[in-house]
Amino acid sequence: MAIHERSLVEPERILRKERLVIDGVDVSGDWNLIILPRVINNYDLDFAKEIINSPDGKTINQCYQCSYCTASCPVHNYWDERYNPRHFIYLARLGLIDELQKRADVMWRCVSCHKCTHRCPKGVLVEEVLKAILRTMAKKGLIDEYPSKKFDKFFTESVLEYGRIEDGELLFGWIEKQGYKVFKDPILKKPIPFIGETPEWLKQLTMKPIKSMNISFLVLNAKHMLFHPRTKNWNRFKQVLRKVMQEEGALH
Repeated sequence: MAIHERSLVEPERILRKERLVIDGVDVSGDWNLIILPRVINNYDLDFAKEIINSPDGKTINQCYQCSYCTASCPVHNYWDERYNPRHFIYLARLGLIDELQKRADVMWRCVSCHKCTHRCPKGVLVEEVLKAILRTMAKKGLIDEYPSKKFDKFFTESVLEYGRIEDGELLFGWIEKQGYKVFKDPILKKPIPFIGETPEWLKQLTMKPIKSMNISFLVLNAKHMLFHPRTKNWNRFKQVLRKVMQEEGALH
């Protein structure tokens, strides 16, 4: 038989015989596939309840598994077929936490294009539901903090400190947080672009627009990397903002 989402089935459960005859009919070939059954005893239905009770997880039960979301997803179609929003929702509703943990390394790869949400015929806020699943898993200590969450924190801290971001410092600061060695000047301790272990693909990606910039714009960016621009009177405002975010639970 054909398996439309073969990546969801463990290889050891898929059998194919060289030749198979049933009731005298030779069914060898592409249809000669057998998926062994499995029995699942370890599930937690309270997991789905926690998601439903969260502000962005309320629509999870509206999903009827049509798979429009997965068929529309660029991450699934062009990057990694293991990224499957329909399947993540299915697993969460059944409380199959072990299965979700197996896919934790890809679940954070949403690019926020919202195609899944716009095309869902049942009004499921797919992206929000997936984030609610991830957040619930992280809250329970079931997964490590995923890279996009780390970036969100890094971005937020930069905004809270200065009231605005500086692209170069944000880029090379994030590279450093990924474990690459970034060289800094000895006085201001600011990153020096492209010296150190900057990935080759990033060098090529960055150099192309830089070559088309005029000198004054390049000098301005270099100045901002050394002396991070700050919003006027930001020190007073950031104290209020930080306090509000802490009260709302958006900052820890």
